[in-house]
Amino acid sequence: MKRRSWTTIALILAMALIAACSSGNNKETSGSPKASAAASTAKASESAGEASEQPPTKLTMMVQSHPSWPVNKDWLVYRELGALANVQLDVSGYQGDWWEAIPLVIASGDLPDLMWMSGPDIIHQYGSEGALVNLLDHMDKMPNLEAWITDHREITNALLSTDGKLFMNPAQGAYGDWDGLWLYREDIFKKNNLEVPKTYDELFEVLLKLKEIYPDSYPLFLPDWGAMNQIALSFGTENSFYYNEETKSWQYGPTEDNYRQALQFVVDAYEAKLIPVEFGSLDSNKRNEMITTDQSFIVFGYIGHIDTYNNLARAANPDFKIAQFTPPGGAGHPGYHGSQFMFQEGLTVTTPSKNKDAAFKFIDSMFTEKGKEIASWGKEGITFEKAEGGNKYLPIVKDAATRSVSFGLRTAGVNAWFDNEANIALMNEETKASYLEAGKHIKPAGKTVIFTKEERDSIALKQEAIGKYVSENVSKFIIGQRSMSEWDAYVKGVNDLGLSDVLKVYEQAFARSRQ
Repeated sequence: MKRRSWTTIALILAMALIAACSSGNNKETSGSPKASAAASTAKASESAGEASEQPPTKLTMMVQSHPSWPVNKDWLVYRELGALANVQLDVSGYQGDWWEAIPLVIASGDLPDLMWMSGPDIIHQYGSEGALVNLLDHMDKMPNLEAWITDHREITNALLSTDGKLFMNPAQGAYGDWDGLWLYREDIFKKNNLEVPKTYDELFEVLLKLKEIYPDSYPLFLPDWGAMNQIALSFGTENSFYYNEETKSWQYGPTEDNYRQALQFVVDAYEAKLIPVEFGSLDSNKRNEMITTDQSFIVFGYIGHIDTYNNLARAANPDFKIAQFTPPGGAGHPGYHGSQFMFQEGLTVTTPSKNKDAAFKFIDSMFTEKGKEIASWGKEGITFEKAEGGNKYLPIVKDAATRSVSFGLRTAGVNAWFDNEANIALMNEETKASYLEAGKHIKPAGKTVIFTKEERDSIALKQEAIGKYVSENVSKFIIGQRSMSEWDAYVKGVNDLGLSDVLKVYEQAFARSRQ
């Protein structure tokens, strides 16, 4: 596979845009967002006119079937988006674990027209093997997507293969820029005159006080070592490979001294019985029970949990209130709830498809304002109404779960361009206040790398071995099966598995993207 610089990739995109502009679309282009939007609107109107004269094309589409909202072929979102693009969607869900199912479907050769996928690695793998179509080769048939790409380069560039190909539609908005946050029992803190901790040292002291007041509690709910994903950020490191903006190099967090300090906090908390002794074997049901029954008072959760926990607990305890709090910092670093993320899932067009033009048209329609409205709000008069200041869900959409389960909104494959205001609209005032405040304490998204197939293959086994070794040993440190005095020996164990070789490949791939 040829090595390309990001400059070259940008030129590829630019050439694709120029080619589409000169392909007879009669589209006004000046390179400005307004011109792009005008062109998109004109083309969308043209497409709508075509839809009224031609019978719809049947498109097969396979998507993630989430256990909480299993695929329903009759969802409103499929009907309305299908009508917009003049296609009839025949939707099915991957059977079982979709990460295992996707390779099996591709290996079978019996592919649908459209396949939902997630993450650059998997799409680059199957794209390079010839199973998926490079969307940039067909921008003349996707003017709305073309205009969207012009205005959202950063999102699109993160999906490009090393040779500048785009195998999956970019996406934005379905889950905002972040979702997870630290939550605490505000009512318990006020009742006991406890101040919100500003550092992890203060947090430890507050947890000890809560344990003293509530001896049968485990004040901090941590289900497993994955909590280090959040804690490490507030110590100036990460729980995996990351680009350090200060040293301008790729590093591996779980071998760094700041990570050791973050881990020491968890080790001490476990030893003092400030986190559950069942650490490593707790599920969401146990978490919900402990949070709503005064057994735990601080937890890393998701924005929707605020409403969920408050509703569950207030029938028995009207004073119950869980909310976000400014996350503490560690080792002199600012505290973070988490990092910004890029929503990297969407649809791919399969090479064997006999309905590629219709598939392109369907993807393109989701990047119109009408497509965005349908994907986010549904159908006017059924799921939402126009109101002063913006759209408003009708009472039939009582919460986010109903939105997905009953209507298919914000589900896999149909949330390419999503209005985050639709998410905020379902928040009550408490949740909205926490959401807006928590957004001030989100770490900017980290750098990403795109590996060639040869690079991925060269480090795959070493990365797997390192990940397994780290997860096993970090868990042992936490529950006391391994002493923290053995930290240096643990780091040596990571290095012996080929860490330096993996980091060299990260540096190589990253340098290529910066040329």
